[in-house]
Order: sequence, then structure tokens, then C-alpha cells
Amino acid sequence: MRRLSAIMFTDMVGYSKLAQENEALSLDLLDEHRKILRPIFEQYNGREIDTAGDSFFIEFQSAVEAANCAIFIQKTLFDRNKSIAAGREINLRIGLHIGDVVFMGQNVHGDGVNIAARLEPIAKPGGICISEDVARQIRNKIGYPVMKLGKSRLKNISMPMQIYCIVLPWLKQTKPTKRSFPVKKAIVAVLTFLLITTATFLFFRSEKIRDIENSFSHHRLAVLPLVNISHNTEDDYFADGLTEELISTLSQIGGLKVIARTSVMQYKDVDKNISEIGKELTVGTILEGSVRKYQNQARITVQLIDVETQEHIWSKDFDRELEDIFTVQSEIAQNIANELKVRLIDSEKEQIDKIHTNNPQAFQEYLIGKHLLNSRNSSGIQSSLEHFKNAIDHDPEFSLPYSSLAYAYTLIAAAGYGNIPKEDASQKAKVYVQRALEIDSTLAEAHAALGYIRFRIDWNWKGAEKEFKRAIELKPNYSTAHEWYALFLGVHARLDEALVEMNKAYELDPMSPSVSTGMARTYYWRGEYEKAIVQCEKTLQMEPTYAEAYLALGITYNATNQYEKSIFNLKKAVELSNRRPIILGVLGNIYGKSGNIEEANKLLAELESSPVNNDKIYASAFVKIGLGQVDEALYTLTDLLDQKYGIFIYMKVENNILPLKGHPQFDAILKKMDLE
Repeated sequence: MRRLSAIMFTDMVGYSKLAQENEALSLDLLDEHRKILRPIFEQYNGREIDTAGDSFFIEFQSAVEAANCAIFIQKTLFDRNKSIAAGREINLRIGLHIGDVVFMGQNVHGDGVNIAARLEPIAKPGGICISEDVARQIRNKIGYPVMKLGKSRLKNISMPMQIYCIVLPWLKQTKPTKRSFPVKKAIVAVLTFLLITTATFLFFRSEKIRDIENSFSHHRLAVLPLVNISHNTEDDYFADGLTEELISTLSQIGGLKVIARTSVMQYKDVDKNISEIGKELTVGTILEGSVRKYQNQARITVQLIDVETQEHIWSKDFDRELEDIFTVQSEIAQNIANELKVRLIDSEKEQIDKIHTNNPQAFQEYLIGKHLLNSRNSSGIQSSLEHFKNAIDHDPEFSLPYSSLAYAYTLIAAAGYGNIPKEDASQKAKVYVQRALEIDSTLAEAHAALGYIRFRIDWNWKGAEKEFKRAIELKPNYSTAHEWYALFLGVHARLDEALVEMNKAYELDPMSPSVSTGMARTYYWRGEYEKAIVQCEKTLQMEPTYAEAYLALGITYNATNQYEKSIFNLKKAVELSNRRPIILGVLGNIYGKSGNIEEANKLLAELESSPVNNDKIYASAFVKIGLGQVDEALYTLTDLLDQKYGIFIYMKVENNILPLKGHPQFDAILKKMDLE
């Protein structure tokens, strides 16, 4: 198969030397560099064809997308390096070319590939070197100038080529002169050396480059719900809980991309083959199996399967006491890492070897609590509290139920689940999360829960960001931490960073309605309304009754002045959410804005009727703004400010529903929230 593609090659500057001098540091930086780059490739529709050591080989459909991706990578790394300790900098060279790419079986050929590989070593550290074909296509389309460097004869390329670079303002540029690129012998010598150490390694190593049309990375893994084959169907909670714990353990391995629980649980009791599931989740490897629980013992059978060939890579039966379950999880994770040739760093080994409890009763109560918590409804979350507390009674040093209690109480306080007063729920959340961290300071879930408390309840922005980053550092594949951090960045109008983080969450949890809608919301805040609409529609294909997606769709149509479509979707959201006040407020706002004063006033009367609560008061302000009653609305909002009402966090970026920027009272609210 032959097609025209834009090709990118990246390479870490000085990696080989660093690996010889400090192997541990080099592996740490290599892992961090991959975590930074992969979401950016996906953001710009890049396809990862291969990676070898510290290099990436990426295909794009357009030169403009490839160039913008390269620029964003270099700016991201430049900003990172400014605040990093000396010796931990990550610098890349990037080469770009557009040309024919030929797919022959599992090999990739063509001058388009070879030229891009030869251009990369010419780039300055932190720079981007491009061919004339790329320069012609991106000029005046990327926001940065393109500078000609001169002609060069590249190895195995018959004709001399004009070489260009993208001028990045944060780099010190060398102006071209008559002597800036003509020293052919020096160029040939330098290129020969660099080609031996980079391009040759990429293209002539023994491992073949896979066909990107037919396969996905084997390091992208899904753990399907373990099948309960016990005689007692009530043991489903045990199989589901063990599935989640396996996902959690594997998520601590930075070299893997592990699909989150929300996405994989949709395949429970579904009649689909491995190939279908692999394509839907875009994974190259699947772990499936079964569990039989009897008294205080369990038999766990697992098989690791190559999606493309359907062949078993590895399989094993484990017959263990329940108190040894965490050891089984560690063994499975170690075997998967070995079979997929993922090198574990010391901190990852330490995390996956951790034994959280040896008490089988505590573990079972914890799994029942998790099963109820995952229901995401008021009764389930309320019921989960008792089981987590029972787990703690059986083992007071078991950190996971404390963390789950903190999360449950945070949902009650910030999202209104259950009937516990916000102040009481907030206080309990803080107590439990601190206890979890006292027992285990490396528990990612606890750091994420603490970050969410500081974000949604305390408005402690610096503290929240610190905890989100720590959670992600401890568990790189923790999709919830990426989702919450993306929301945090979004409401602070750090929208480029928000999109990168939400992309990471989406990559890890592609079937989650919450994450998919979060992606749409991020596009909306960035003013990319068409992308937001498409993403909302994707969410509704997955979950047709998801009220939040209809809300996001309605708000987006409002931003494009398509009021009929906006109102249609918001009315659907109102119906599905059981007339949630904030959705009524948004609908009333748009009724007023579009001239339907009668309907707006009806909703305002409903929101001002007894019993009155903060949700209804806040929503009524939205309707008043739509009706032009701005001063009265701001007076209402100011009254709620001291209570740190949760939805206030969106005020800075909700410019279409709240077009109040520049109004002294509105700006004063943002200043008091430290969001100005």
C-alpha cells in the first residue's frame, strides 16, 4: 500500500551518553519523555509507527498538523526545562518531510521515510529541521517563520536537498550566511556519524516495524472483566473487584497504557471476540480470565492474548488463599511486563509488590464497597460507606478503604450524592484521606482524592495541582487523575495543557462518557465548537441517556447562535437529569437570550420556589443574566461566594453563558477566588 504522508522523527539529545553515565536517570527521563510526547501526537492526529529507545517515528495526514505538533512538543519541553533541576532537561531534535510511504507487509519503506530520518540529526537541540516540500506547504499557515539553511546532500538520497528550519522564538537562532551550510565535507562527516547512531538504528534493527493499519501497540493493554465461575453468583463483586485491582496494579507501570475500568466493564457478559474488542479499544494486547472463589480460597486463571494473531502470549492458573491475592496481582503484573518486554524501574517494582492487607475479610469488604461505589448513584455510594468502614474494622492499617471513603465523601460533598450535609461530608473526606496518606504516602488514589478536595471544596489551587501531579507521577495510567487535572487546568483557562491531560484520560478510558464529555467541554472552552459537537455526539453514541453530554451539546450550540438546537438538547438534559437546577438555569438563560421571555420566567419561578437551596439560587442567577438582570444576578452570586459553592469554579471560562468579563462586580468575584 502506498500513500502520501508527513513523516516525523524525534530523538533525545545526549541520551546515549547519559545512559552510560547514569542509567537510572536516563530511564527515568526516557519514560517521562514518552509520557509527554504520546498524548501530543494523538492531539495532532499523529500515528505512532514505531519507537526505538529514545526515538519516535510518527505519520501524519498533513504537513501542517505535523509541524504544529512538532512546535507544541518543543514549546512544552522548553517550558518544562525552565523549571527543572540541572541535569534533568529533556531536549529533542525533530525532522519532518512529506512524501510517499510504502507499506509492504510489516515493513515501511520509501524516500519519505528516509529523508525525514536524515533531517532529524541536522536539527539544533530543541529545534525542528524540515524539507523544502514541508516548508512550501506550511509557510504562512503555522504562525512561525520558516528559514532556509541551504543545500545538503543526504546519505542515500541522490539529489542535494534544500534544508529549512522552523524559527522558534524561544531558541537562540543562528542567522544564515554564505558559510552557514556550505561546508560539505564537515556536513558529510557529521551526518555519517549521526546516521550510524540514530537513523540506522531505527531502520535496520532486527525488530520489524509493524503495519499501523492492522495493529496497535502491544504495550496498550486491556484487562477484560474476569468471569465469575463460582457456584454463588453473588461473588460477582469479587470478580469485578479483582479486575479493578489488576487494572490498578498494572496502571503503575509507566511502559504500559492500561485501559481504565469504566471502558472495560462495558464488555462484561458481552458476546464479542478478542479482535472486535481490540479494535474498539485500540489495544494490541488483552488479558482475560476467570475466578472461582470458595471459602477463603480462590482459583484465578488468566491468559494474555495478542489481538492481531489471537495467539496466547502467556497463561497461568493461581490457586491461593484470599490473604495472598495481592501477591497474585504482583505476579501477574511482573509476568505481563516480562512478556511484553517492559523494563520496570525500582519505584514501579516497589509499588506492584506492595501488600495492602493480609486480612481476607477486610479485602472482601473493600471489594464490596468498591462495587457499590462504582454504581455512581446516591444509594450505592451511601451503602459503600458501611463496607469500607467494615474493612477498616478488620484491618485498621489497610489504606485503600480510607482512600475510597475520602472519594465517596467528596462525591457527596461536591456533587450532591446522598443526604449528608456538605460540611460534614467535606470534613469526613479530609479526615479519611489524611489517614490513607499516613498509612501509605505513595497511594496515588489518595493523592488524587486530596487534590479533588482541595480543588472542588477548598479552592486551594496550588495544593490541588501538587496532589494531581503526584498522583499521576505515582500511577501514570490513572485516568481519573488525568481527567480531574484536566478539569482543573480547564477552569483556570490553561487550555492547551487541559487538552493534553484530557487526551491522556481519553486514551486510557475511551468508553467513559464522563471523559468523552470532558473532552468536548475542553474543545468548547477553546472555542473549537465543531470538535466539541462531534465529541458530544460520540459520547451519546456510547451512552444515549447521558445528561451531561446533552448539556455540553446545548451550551456549544448556544455559542454558535444555533438556539433551536441548543434548546432541544438542553430540554433533553433537563428530562434525563430529573430537572437538575443548573441545567434549568442554563436553559432559562438561553430562553432569555433568544427572546423567549415567557419560558425563561417560568423556569425562574420554578427555581425560586420552595424549598430553596444553593443549587437553585445559583441557577436562578443564570436565568437572570439571560433576561438582562445582570446586577441582580451578580448580587445573588456574591451571596454564594463565601460558601465556596462548587460550581463557581467554572465562572472564568464560561464566557457564553456568563458574558460578564469586565464588569467590576464579576471581576471582583474572580479576584476573590484567585481566578482573575
